[in-house]
Amino acid sequence: MKLLENPRLAAMTAFLTDRPVSERILSGRVEAFSCKRAGEDKKLSKKLEAQYNDELETSPSQQQQSPLGTLEDASTRRLLIDLISTMNASFPDHDFSSLRPDQFTRAHYQVVSRSINRHLSELGTEVLEELWAAAEEAVQLNECEVYSYVPDLDSDPFSADGIIWSFNYFFFNKSLKRIVYLTCVARPRYRETTTATTKGGRGGGGAATTRGDDNAVPSDDDDVADDDMAAAAAVDEQHFLADDP
Repeated sequence: MKLLENPRLAAMTAFLTDRPVSERILSGRVEAFSCKRAGEDKKLSKKLEAQYNDELETSPSQQQQSPLGTLEDASTRRLLIDLISTMNASFPDHDFSSLRPDQFTRAHYQVVSRSINRHLSELGTEVLEELWAAAEEAVQLNECEVYSYVPDLDSDPFSADGIIWSFNYFFFNKSLKRIVYLTCVARPRYRETTTATTKGGRGGGGAATTRGDDNAVPSDDDDVADDDMAAAAAVDEQHFLADDP
């Protein structure tokens, strides 16, 4: 997958990087990728195709229906490889090649947009409007299929201890052969005194995954830092919106 240069998406990703919001720190990114395969993507595609074909030959009866379809269908295999390759490209320090079709869900755009707006509501209306405008410009959202990845809560960057919630959405435009990947995690800002994180199974229906809240008691120093960070965030947002064309 080739990362497509897009100044608006890059500015939004910069804005979402380690963004202080209330009692949380958001770490998000929104990136556009071409589905054209080259180099390492081709190698990974051939490797996974061979693996899936071996599975079909050795245990065809165990292939189950998933939100993406079954691995018997070439279109399902291609879609799964595209989603995996997108995540590998966005998180080069992690390897998602072992993901299975049932770890993704098909989603409705209206439901997804409401979920994202709810989770990011404290960023402000103007920021959300710019986020959706930039994504629309990159991939034509009304022509996209939408998928979400459900973290396994054990071994990916969305499942580390302390994460409050996360979401991962893929807006896939088949005709453009392009994916916009929008992901975000929320972590507590304050120093932890006790941890009440619950590792559960996979959530149903995809979308955002919520971890148990981490109990944290802010000190007087934290209150001062809170005011400073809030003021800095407000200034950053003003600059971000002022730079928006």
